[in-house]
Amino acid sequence: MKTIITAIVASFISLSASAQALEAKPFQEIITAIQEADFTYQDRGMVFGFDTIQSCTYVSEEMTIIKNYCFPVRKYPARGYTIISAKFGMIDLYEERIDDLLKRDIQITQFPEILAPYLTTPMPEHNTRSLSGLIEKMYNRFYPACWSTSFSFYTESPDANCSLSTENVQGFDAWAQETQTILLDETSWLELVKAIDGKLTPVQ
Repeated sequence: MKTIITAIVASFISLSASAQALEAKPFQEIITAIQEADFTYQDRGMVFGFDTIQSCTYVSEEMTIIKNYCFPVRKYPARGYTIISAKFGMIDLYEERIDDLLKRDIQITQFPEILAPYLTTPMPEHNTRSLSGLIEKMYNRFYPACWSTSFSFYTESPDANCSLSTENVQGFDAWAQETQTILLDETSWLELVKAIDGKLTPVQ
C-alpha cells in the first residue's frame, strides 16, 4: 500500500517555492476538465510510492491520470488516482479501508505554479516510467503541499491544512470546504470516482 504523507516539515521547504504565490484551484474545475478531455491508455508499470501493485497511465492533450491499484486486476482495499496538469498541478485522490475506518484524501501534492516548469514534454509523450520519475523528483524536493482528509490520525477528525500557512494559498478556504464536502459524503465521493473511471478504458 502507498505510504501517505499528510504533513511535510516546513523547515525543508524550498524558500523560493514558499515565496511564490500559490493557488488551490477550485476542485470542480478539475472534474470538469477531466470530463471534457479525451484520455488514451498509455501503459502500466510501477509508480514511485507503490511497492507491489502496478499503476496505469492515461494521457490527454493537457492532462494525465495515473490510476493506481490497476494491475493485476482485482479488488483492493484501496484505490487512488494521481492527476497531473500544468494548469492544476499534481493532485492525489486516495481511499483506503484500514480495519473499520474508511479513510479518504484529496491532496495538492504539487502546486501548478511549481509543477508547470517541469512539464516540458507534451503530455501525450509521457508514460508511467517518466511520470514515476517526475513524482519521485518532486517528492524529494519538499515543495509545499495541501491536504484534505476525512480522517486525520493527528487530529482524529476530518481535517484540511497545508505544509505552509494557508494564508499564502489563494483559494484555500473554498478548496478545503469543497473537498471536505466530497470526502465526507459517500454519494459525492462515488460520483467523483465514477466520473474519473468513466473516462478511462479498463485494463484487461
